[in-house]
Amino acid sequence: MINVATASMLSQYRRWADKVFFDSLATLPAEELGKERAGPLKSMIATLNHVHVVDRIWQAHLQRREHGFKTRMEVPYPEFADLRRAQEEINDWFIAWSTQQTDESLNELITFTFVSGARSAMTAGAMLLHVVNHANYHRGWVVQMYFEIPAKPPMTDLSVYLTEVRDDSATAC
Repeated sequence: MINVATASMLSQYRRWADKVFFDSLATLPAEELGKERAGPLKSMIATLNHVHVVDRIWQAHLQRREHGFKTRMEVPYPEFADLRRAQEEINDWFIAWSTQQTDESLNELITFTFVSGARSAMTAGAMLLHVVNHANYHRGWVVQMYFEIPAKPPMTDLSVYLTEVRDDSATAC
């Protein structure tokens, strides 16, 4: 179970990591973002769209509403600038959502339906943790694509955020 302080730190970390990552991506030649590469999601922009779609799906679960996605592989934002703005919006939503939570609400079990149709349940806090971990996982995929360019990827590790960006109170979470 995560508490309010951890939920706040995780949602702020996610926004920071995405900003660092998107700032770095903006320095790459534009054609690199859509260039087809090995892997199931095929490009940087498709991978980042997948992350965004999954964020929206879990946002809907937390709001106890339907999300409307038929697949996690949709590319609603093929243009980098549009995707960046949409990602900033959802990151801000998760931060605002986190500030409204209590330790009890984070431990509340929420039932939902996966895109596959399977029913399940998770706590609200576990859903937030999944969103943060899912983004980290797929940023790793995009980092691998950086090496194919070749270009140096940004450092977005939680340890970097906690030790170099946040003040000492954040490391107590």
